[in-house]
Amino acid sequence: MNEEFILTLTHATERDIDLLLVEELYASPRFVNWMCARAGVPQRIASATVLHSKRRTRSRREIDIFVDLRLAGDGRCALLIENKLDATEQPDQAESYRDELARVASDYPGARMIIVCPEAYAGAHRAFSDKFDAIVTYEDLVAYFDATTVASDGEAAARSRFRRDILDQAINKHRRGYTPIPNEQVGDFNARYVALLAATEPGIVPGKSMLKPANPDESTSMIFDHGASLAALPPELRPTRFAHELGRGQEHRANYVAVTFGGWGVALDALREVIERDLTALSVSVSAKPATKVRPNPGLTVSSPTPAVDNQREFVQQAPLLTAGIRRAAELRDWLHSNLHTVRSWKAIADQHRTT
Repeated sequence: MNEEFILTLTHATERDIDLLLVEELYASPRFVNWMCARAGVPQRIASATVLHSKRRTRSRREIDIFVDLRLAGDGRCALLIENKLDATEQPDQAESYRDELARVASDYPGARMIIVCPEAYAGAHRAFSDKFDAIVTYEDLVAYFDATTVASDGEAAARSRFRRDILDQAINKHRRGYTPIPNEQVGDFNARYVALLAATEPGIVPGKSMLKPANPDESTSMIFDHGASLAALPPELRPTRFAHELGRGQEHRANYVAVTFGGWGVALDALREVIERDLTALSVSVSAKPATKVRPNPGLTVSSPTPAVDNQREFVQQAPLLTAGIRRAAELRDWLHSNLHTVRSWKAIADQHRTT
């Protein structure tokens, strides 16, 4: 066999499981009801609409899978599903899902957040997985597809066996000797981006994550070294994050450069209009996550739109778009450096609202 090919079911990835779940939720009412029962939704489901990688309200992050449910007894509900094969928790990821539940509560009363993962992952990351309303393990899914295989025949049984085998392979991938391989195209893209950044705006310093090889499941964020890149700002005014977000070439996804001011989010209502007026030339948007008991003083993000770019496509063809994004980042940095008095006035407003 040509060594460029691999045997079927020897290289399952998190995205494979994402797509498996999306297909089942789209095509199988039985599976939808089974998932809802696991999540604690008490009513039967009349219909379901499934969205993959739905962008959260005013947020950079995305929900892996969002299911819009119409209940048989009238009304609406929703499932927010996070799939984890082996990736570690992102900072405040479960809290971000919980914040989104609060945002959609008026339209989706009783919405639930679920994590889907191997049993071993749930056990190793218990504090994280227990923050979700329900845990559906890959082993639970294997048992479900075993049952549907027995109850079916012909093509339907073969399809259920295939899904079960994909999940089995994902569960046991480390035991079978699978080693995640960085995506060379993404890694090369990152290296070229760093070179373009140095040539275009050497004062913006790449962060550590930009200098590492990236695999397909990692973020498409180009996170700069905010300390070095924004060194002209005094520490008390310096944002805690400075990044260029790439939207994988899709206009509806996150495509912007942004700075985040740590702890200022509680003053969102007071600061949004002020900052958007002060930075009219950069067409900025101002957003923040809701305050929670865990994080009573969330960050305040100031973002300026940039062209959509896909880090898994040809770099050279997108270089002008990337250059435009880098220059926008420099414009935002330069404005902050040149307007310390204004930034200090923002901080004064934030300090008035900060929870001690």
